[in-house]
Amino acid sequence: MKRITAILLMFILVATFSYLGWRTIEHEVLMQQTHVKMLAESRANNIKSSVESLLNQRSVYLNKLAQFINDDQAKADNLQRTESDIKNIFIIKNHKLAYLTNNSDSQWSKIVDSIQYDNSILINHNTQTEQYRPESGWYQVYDHLIYWSTFSGTIVGFEISQLNFALDVVNLFDDQPLNDDFNLFNNDKLIYTHGAQDATSVMLVFDYPLQNWQLTYYYQQPSLLNLYLLGGAIIVFLVIVIISLISYWYREYTRALRLARQQVSFVGQVSHEFKTPLTNISLYSEMLREHLEDEPPPVTDYLDVISSESKRLTRLVQNILNFNKPAKLNIKPVNLTQLIQQIYTTFKPVLATKSLQLNLFLDQQHPCIINTDADSVIQIISNFLSNAEKYASQGKQVDLSLKRQDQQVIISVRDYGNGIPNQLLKQIFKPFYRIKSSITEGVSGTGIGLTIANQLAEQLHGSIQVTNYEPGVAFSLVLME
Repeated sequence: MKRITAILLMFILVATFSYLGWRTIEHEVLMQQTHVKMLAESRANNIKSSVESLLNQRSVYLNKLAQFINDDQAKADNLQRTESDIKNIFIIKNHKLAYLTNNSDSQWSKIVDSIQYDNSILINHNTQTEQYRPESGWYQVYDHLIYWSTFSGTIVGFEISQLNFALDVVNLFDDQPLNDDFNLFNNDKLIYTHGAQDATSVMLVFDYPLQNWQLTYYYQQPSLLNLYLLGGAIIVFLVIVIISLISYWYREYTRALRLARQQVSFVGQVSHEFKTPLTNISLYSEMLREHLEDEPPPVTDYLDVISSESKRLTRLVQNILNFNKPAKLNIKPVNLTQLIQQIYTTFKPVLATKSLQLNLFLDQQHPCIINTDADSVIQIISNFLSNAEKYASQGKQVDLSLKRQDQQVIISVRDYGNGIPNQLLKQIFKPFYRIKSSITEGVSGTGIGLTIANQLAEQLHGSIQVTNYEPGVAFSLVLME
């Protein structure tokens, strides 16, 4: 089942990552295409601006000529003959035609007549707001491109040669190096062409008065094959890495699980082998007690310790055999003051062999009696004291205390050793976990003592608290009264 779960998890991760990776590649492709298109539009707008700038230069020059002519017909005739860019000229003064060239062109004459009768047709094409009335501008109708300027009631208009203007545009692009591919049309007439015309294109229409002009700009789409190949290779590589990491994690997990099972099995087998000799020790200690009950102390005290410790060891073995299973509790009123004194008596000589002084702190005024399981409390506190004996012998002393606080009973064992790093305080309750340091080297242990103690505390509806001090560490069993 776990193998299927791991395979399913691997498939979901790989599928999700592959989908997101492919979407990222598509997004990058779209970004490149958009970037290239925007660059092409920018280049096309530059070409358009060049043509419009050429027309603006014409307007500046023609505006000066209009001021030069004013309403002088002789000057108009002279300009007509000398300026090749000027195809026709008209002068309208006070809404009356004062001068007109090329009367033979009926279309030209009709255009000038319409301007004479309604000057607003010139202004309408150049007005940006109702408050703004221009004094000069362009007017385009049919094939006639006219620049006009007005002052003191006089309108001077010039029709420029669109052929000459087109030639100027050609010369403009011929005189500069071009790396662009484009076509320039006036209606259906090709004005200018440059480069290849078989790629993707963008089209621009010029502003008035060149609204009939069109620019088609050609550009090459970026080569996306390499991007797809590179992106696909990266996705495949990362997928392989993910699969390798998941496989490694699964192997390590199964190895750790297998090792834990082997440890539990080994501890269980050893503990099972302990049951018979422990039963014999308990039996013969009771028999010996019957024969020596008349002996003076401390013989009977030693027998009590042997009997008590054999029973405690029997309970410990039973708990190991029932590891991860709820222990059988015998809840009844327990005098914790007397129980802690008993534990103190048992462990004081044991700790003395390690040069550790066991200090006892009790509230002697009122015995502490609560409903709990005495065997579980003994096992938890004994585990605390055993750990202090193993790992804190350099501290020279251990404090065992019992106190009441806010409807709680707190039994604490504090040593004066090197303590436990704060980041490992939660790890020490995990099964088979042992801190790797110079303190634990050479010290035997299974790594399940605190795990069993924590399970017993939870069954008693209590908790175990660990507090670091300078120096040492305190393990506390907290029970509710």
